[in-house]
Amino acid sequence: MSSEGKSLLFGLLGDPVAHSLSPFIMNRAFAALGLDAIYMAMGVRPDRLAISFAGLTALGIGGLNVTYPYKEEILYHVDAISPEAEIINAANTIARFDDELHAFNTDAPGTANAIETFTGTSVAGCDAFIYGVGGSARAAAYGLLERGVRHVTFGARSVDRGAMASERLGEAFPEQWVGFVPLDDESKSERKIALKNAHIVINATPVGMIDHEETRLIENPAWISPGQLYFDFVYHPRHTTFVDTAKRAGATTLGGLALLVSQAAESFRVWTDQAFDVKEMMEAVEAFSQSSPRDGRRVH
Repeated sequence: MSSEGKSLLFGLLGDPVAHSLSPFIMNRAFAALGLDAIYMAMGVRPDRLAISFAGLTALGIGGLNVTYPYKEEILYHVDAISPEAEIINAANTIARFDDELHAFNTDAPGTANAIETFTGTSVAGCDAFIYGVGGSARAAAYGLLERGVRHVTFGARSVDRGAMASERLGEAFPEQWVGFVPLDDESKSERKIALKNAHIVINATPVGMIDHEETRLIENPAWISPGQLYFDFVYHPRHTTFVDTAKRAGATTLGGLALLVSQAAESFRVWTDQAFDVKEMMEAVEAFSQSSPRDGRRVH
């Protein structure tokens, strides 16, 4: 980190990013630890990603978070890819080591950390059902499998993508089981069994975000058991249909701010080798987000 009055620049790449809470989190952490650094949200159009990333690299960027829609594409622009980002085929964190930029995925450990930190639930030995099969869903699965989850089932709209993600993660974790069920009418009974047997149910899709087409992921509240954990990666609105339905059915629930803060802590550690208090940061982010309404995005 810089120690001579020349602030080191960090930032978030995505489109859009005006909603992001990451600058609040990272700048608060830099200040608390006395680090001479600043973090900015950088909105970049898809046709400008390559040139923008090259420019930031030339300027000596200290590190980046990457959000929608660049978590997969960014892998083509870095010098090295961590094992988890390679398997997930998506990265949300870029770190500079000497003159090289390395890609990581902190959504993976962030998912398991959020569950264990904010609910007190150990994920080892659990079964998980994950709505979605995109980068966030694959990262969640990786993080849970790495922490000892027994079974992961994706709920996938695309059979091809569901099969590909299941095969890739199954090869990485051969001692555990990874599969998928299609989100269609023909697979309803199979989906019901997978959901009812799951200890952890995650929404890793955009469903529930403000301005997103309303879709009911939970087809029947009777499928929910009081002992289950329902985790929605959407963090605004704070009370999504997914969370509210699960809470009314007696399940434990967790919102997307928990993942936002947990993965941010992992990114911060990658960049600085230092840590911030996740629970304290969560309280600060909750207070800030309530006083500064955002437009309803997921992580970052």
